[in-house]
Formats: sequence, structure tokens, C-alpha cells
Amino acid sequence: MDTRKKKSSSPGKGRPVEKRHKAQRPQQNAVRREPQPAARNPRQPQRQLTPEQRRRTDRAYRQATVHRDVRSKRRGKRGANFVMYYILAAAVIITVLIILSNTVLFNCASIEVEGNARYTVQQLVGQSGLEKGQNLLHMDTGAAESRILAAFPFIDEVEVQKSFPTKIRIVVKEAQKWYQVSSGGVNAAISRMGRIVELGSTPGIPVVEGYDPEDLSPGRTLTSKESGKSNIPVQILEAAEECGLPKITLINMTDRFDISIDCGDNITLQIGGVADIGVKFAEAAEAIKREEGNVIIDLRTEEKMFVRDKNEQEQVLPELGESAETTAEAGTAEGSAEG
Repeated sequence: MDTRKKKSSSPGKGRPVEKRHKAQRPQQNAVRREPQPAARNPRQPQRQLTPEQRRRTDRAYRQATVHRDVRSKRRGKRGANFVMYYILAAAVIITVLIILSNTVLFNCASIEVEGNARYTVQQLVGQSGLEKGQNLLHMDTGAAESRILAAFPFIDEVEVQKSFPTKIRIVVKEAQKWYQVSSGGVNAAISRMGRIVELGSTPGIPVVEGYDPEDLSPGRTLTSKESGKSNIPVQILEAAEECGLPKITLINMTDRFDISIDCGDNITLQIGGVADIGVKFAEAAEAIKREEGNVIIDLRTEEKMFVRDKNEQEQVLPELGESAETTAEAGTAEGSAEG
């Protein structure tokens, strides 16, 4: 009889069985690492290309280079063509503008005259040589100014202005008689600009004698044959105006280093030359304030000024800066000496 006991198959009985732990599955969301290529060994020789492969590679490289060069040349030609188009267009526009400017644009439509009183607009415009319809770009304003000055002695200054697009303005400054030069029995009136404006005697303006003019033709600029005399009348008259001297009636400059001047109130100034003319006239103006006229004031000496009545003896006046009392004392002393 089999004494071995049969293994009970009933649950809950018998020897306990150890449970096997199953290996945990990797999480589905875990990042999978790509396998890294093996590091190349620099000592490992490269794979050699066959001659056929080398020829194909060289042919492909040459073709790529050729295509790249062709594309670059095409882009360069395209840019150069654009530049040429722009230059050609600009040249055409400039040419058209030049043609229009010289034919249609800037044609004179009106000529205006300003500052005229003695001469009419028709006289000035006609003598200028300018006409309506002329192109402003072709008008010679300098030549027009010269023609006006030559034709009209009483014009001291003239300016011809272009007022684009279609107008011309002629601006004149008419001359005024300032003094007159007497030579050889002929008198000529002179303007402030030194132009000879008219022949004949003119009352009320200073007469200059001893000037010795080169030419007394109206419209010309006054000049003297003797060097150094040309500008003396202007120097004397301007200095007299600045110092407030009485109105000058006569300037005798036969000897330019011994000039005498007749003023109002029968006063005669003997100034020598025109050196320091402003200082001399300032001294003369102070002396005239103390006199009643009919005197000769001698300014030829630098340190002293001599004043004498035209009917009496000479009197020495003090230098500027000395007081009136000193002047009176000097006069008293002279009177005592004479007694």
C-alpha cells in the first residue's frame, strides 16, 4: 500500500509557493535615446573613391561652379542695364528741359523801370537793347547797363535784374549836381559819383578852379591831367559836410598843396594840402563859431591856427582845447604890446 500521501490539490492547503516578481515595464512616456554613432578614429583611413566616382564628383563641382558664375554675370548685367536706363532717362529729361528753356520757357513778357524821373520808360528800355520775347537766359544785362550809362549822363547807377520766369527790371539812380568844374571858360556839373552830367554854369553849387580836367564830355567820369588832383574836390566836400562848415562856394586848387576855400559869411580857409583835412575843418568850425564872418582862417601851420579880419591885421588863435579865457588874455597882451 502506498503510504505516500497525495498532494492535496485543494486550495489553501499545502506548501506556500513563492511569487515571482515580474520585471517592471519601461514607462511609455520615457524619452528614447538614439544610439550615438561611434566616434570616428582619426587614424582610421578614409574610404578611397574610385576613379569613376572622382570624375563624377569633379564634373558635378565644375557644373555647379559654372552655373553659379552664369547667375552672377546675369545679375551683374541686369544691374548695369538698370544704371544705363537711369542715365539715359536723365539725359533725355535734361535735354528736353534745355530745349524748352531756350525756346519756350523764360521768354521775356514784361520790362519794368524803377527810379526814373528825368528819362521816360521808353527812352531807357529802348536804349538798353532789351525787348519782349527775348529769352532771359540769353539777355546780357551787363551790356544793357553800359548802354544806358553811356546814353544818359544824369544816370549815376543802373542795375538790370532778371526776375524769372518772364520779367526784367531796370532800376536806375538819377544823378544830382554836386559841384562844378570851371576850365577854359567852360563849366561842367559833376555828380556825387564823379560823372559829368551837364555843361554850363549852375547857380548854387560850389565852383572848383584849377582842376585841369582831361575831358568835359557829358557822361564821362571826371579825371584830372595832374596826378593827385582827381579826388580832391570829393575829399573837401565830404569833410566839410561832416564837420558842419558853412556852405562852400569856391575851391581854388591851382596848387594842390596850397588850396583856398571860400565859404558862406565871406570866410576864406587856407588849408594847404588835403592831409588831415578832417582835423583842419574841425578846428575851422570852432573858430567860425567865435567869428562874425569876413575873416581868413589860415590852417597851413600844424601847431597854430591864424585868423585875421580881411580888413584888419592878423590874429593868432589858440590850439583846440585851450579855453576862451586864454584867447582873451592873448588878445589883451597883444594889444598892450602894440600900445
